[in-house]
Order: sequence, then structure tokens, then C-alpha cells
Amino acid sequence: MSTEEIHVEALRQRTLAALEILDTAPEEEFDAIVRAARRIFGCRTSYISLIDTRRQWFKARENFDPDQIARECSLCAVAVEQDREIVVDDLQAHRVFGARAEIAAMPELRFFATIPLKGPEIDGARAAIGTLCVIDDTPRVATGSELAELRQLALVIESLFRTRLDARLANSALVKRKDLFEEMRRTQRQFELAEQMAQIGHWRLDLATDEVFWSKQTCEIHGVDFADEKVLASALEFFLPHDRARMEAAIRECRENGTPYDLELDFRDANGTLKRVHTQGEIEMQEGTPVAMIGVIQDITDRYHLETRLRTAAHVDELTGLPNRARLNQYLDDLLENARKARTGMALLLIDLDYFKEVNDRFGHEAGDHVLTDVAAQLVSEPFTGQFCARLGGDEFVMVIENADLLADLEGALSALLGRLRFEVVREGEPLIVSATIGATWLTENNNERSALLRCADHALYQAKRAERGTASICPDAIAGDRVRAKPHLRAVG
Repeated sequence: MSTEEIHVEALRQRTLAALEILDTAPEEEFDAIVRAARRIFGCRTSYISLIDTRRQWFKARENFDPDQIARECSLCAVAVEQDREIVVDDLQAHRVFGARAEIAAMPELRFFATIPLKGPEIDGARAAIGTLCVIDDTPRVATGSELAELRQLALVIESLFRTRLDARLANSALVKRKDLFEEMRRTQRQFELAEQMAQIGHWRLDLATDEVFWSKQTCEIHGVDFADEKVLASALEFFLPHDRARMEAAIRECRENGTPYDLELDFRDANGTLKRVHTQGEIEMQEGTPVAMIGVIQDITDRYHLETRLRTAAHVDELTGLPNRARLNQYLDDLLENARKARTGMALLLIDLDYFKEVNDRFGHEAGDHVLTDVAAQLVSEPFTGQFCARLGGDEFVMVIENADLLADLEGALSALLGRLRFEVVREGEPLIVSATIGATWLTENNNERSALLRCADHALYQAKRAERGTASICPDAIAGDRVRAKPHLRAVG
């Protein structure tokens, strides 16, 4: 075979494979066409055949016993390979076909007419894959009208091939050979279930008619049974006021300029339930022309709350419920940035528990945990309510004082805090006193960075511990680096 013939043969077999028609059960549509062809010619036999790699297989046949024959014995295979009609008044008298042994062996084969059947387009090309054929045991001359009707029937068969391939491609994941409407209904139901499981709804706005479609899950997310005119007219009102303008602007920009959007917004459904939704929208194009806005909306409330809890957990000490070191760093950076602009006052306290290790060693970690939670409770009680407190880890805590009254009498505040942070732990009649030592520092022009504040407070804490546990010391200014103006003055409290 030539290169072109090899290419056409490969396309023919790919088409048959795509149709999945070989060796299938009889189908009424094909059988009816075969009966019609036989009636038109008033002949003995008619059939629809397909040319496989080594055989001619009969999809539908009338008064013809074999369901297949060898390809090399087939005149229909010649018609398919040459992609041409073959009409012979008398096969036995034909100078070429009559000389073939398989024809001579079947004297009942006289009149013969076969029309090639082309398969549907695949990769931009079509190939003949079979024939519609009529045969009679009496020589005869076919009329022009008979052949014209036979060609029309061939076109009907080719249309059935196209429909078959279209259905298979559109429903490849579903049960094959089902009624197209049933397949679409089943697909729609599966899509609805997928939307329900993922809590995703879809919608479409026709730009020409302003008609809006909401899927069942879109209605579910909005808390309505169906999208009537009233619901659609107030669709933006489901979004909370602080997000409604964002949604409105995104839709307008998408519709007017084709800009897609992807937003997470706060939402309240028709039943008053607060939700968090993720919504996306874009323009649907047909042949380069915008025809609709399409989009999806997803209820992400559970995921949003989980993520919020996880973010919170990442910044909270599990035992005491106080912010942790990461949150402290974030808080101080934000506070210092604002303080530089607003020139507000602030003091930072570094708190270390005394004899805490002895509590764990003598009474156990459960007793130690109770001490830590008691300390946390004191740090957030009056008069320190509202001040930022954090646990750095172990027995170290931090308090950031911003309250003007507390800052006005920082020494008094430290004394009060030292009194609150003195505990007597008793286990089986054996007492142990736990106290706190505090190092404090002011926010000043020379001491206005997180690292400097913590370094200064740590230095004050060291000096207080060196002097006497259970006391506090205040470092008024920076103590290290280029910002040192003078030797810091530490004041003991307690």
C-alpha cells in the first residue's frame, strides 16, 4: 500500500474503534434502512457492512446468512478502499468481477450495487468505513431514481454514525448506548450531587436577555427554594454591607470590561444564617463575542471557621489561652509602627516566675500547670484588663501596658502585679511559695524597636533577680548598640 492508503486505512480503523460498532447487536434504525433499500430495488438481499482489518462484518442484513466474510473476498471492500460506488448489472458476466473465484462460486450473485459509507470526521478527516449494498439473483439495470434513493439512505446511515460518535464522546463516562435524554438527565443529577457535596452552585446571566439561571445548589446556598424575580432582583443584598460594594463592583467590571473576579465574602442567606462564600465569575465567549456572565459560588463557612481556628491556635498558648511568642512579635511590630505615628506611651514587662521548677520537681507538672493558669488569670484581671499579655514559654510571660493610668504610676502597677503573682502551693501539708520577678522598660525615642525593648526588659529582669527575687526593676532607656546615650538607671520596685 502507498503511504496515502496506509494513512486512510489507519483512519478507517480508528473511526470504527471510536464508534464501537463492530460486533454490536442489531439496531432497529439500521435494520429499517436495509429493509427500505430492499423494497426500493425489489431485490433478494440488502445489507449494511463495515470493513474491518481482515473481514467484512454485517451490521444489518436482509435475506443474507453470514454475519461476516473475509475481506479479501469482498467487493464491498474494493468500494471502500477506492471510495467509489460499484453498480454491476450482472456480476457473472462482468469481465473483471466475474473472473474472481469467489464470484464464480456463487452463481446466485447477479445484480450488485454498493454505496460507500463515510464515517464521522476525526481530526479533520473522514474515511469510508463500510457500504450499503443491494444484491439480486437476477440481472437487472438500476434506474437513476433507485440509485438516488440508495444514496439518500447512505446519507441517513452516515448521520447515524455521527450521532453515535457524538453521543459516545459526550457521555464517555456513563453507561454506553443509552438514550441521549436519559444520559443528559443522569449527568445533570450527578453534577447536582457533586455540587451538593462540594457545596458549590453555578449561575449564568444572559447578556442579551438579562435572564439569570441559578442551579439548585446556588439556591440552597442562598437559603431559597428557587430563584424567582424577587430573589434575583435582591441578589446583592445577601452580601453583608462591608462586602456588598466589592461584589457589585466586581460584577460591573466583569460585565463591562470582561475582567474575571475571585472573591471571598461575608454573606447572610434568606434564613438569616451567616456564611462565608467563595465566588468566581467570568465572561462566556462564543466566536469571539461575549454572550453571558457565568460563575460559581461555594459555601466555605466550615472551612473558613476551621482556618480561623487554626490561625488562632497558631498564635495562642494552648495551656493558658494567652497569646504566644509569635503573636507577641506581631503585636509589638504593629504597636510600635502605630506608636511612632501617634506618639503614644507604652511599657513592656518581662515576667519570670521564681521557684517554678521546684513546683514541678516536688509536686509534679499538673501542679505546675495550675500555677501557670493562675498567673494567666491574674495578668488579665483588674486593673490589667485590656492590656496585651503573652506567654513566651516555660515560666516566662510578657505584659504590654498601654493604659494611661497604669503608665502614670508604673511603679505602683508593678507593686500591685508582684502582689498578685505570689502564690502558696501546698501539697500534702507541704507549702511552697511561688513569686514573680519583673523587668520593665519604657518605650522611648532610643528604645522603639521590638528587639531593643525586649533586650532592655531582659536586662532589667536580670538586675532585679540579682538584687532579690520577687521584685521588679525598670530600665528607662536603651542599653545596647549605637543608641546608648548614657549608662541606664535601674530602679528596684518591691
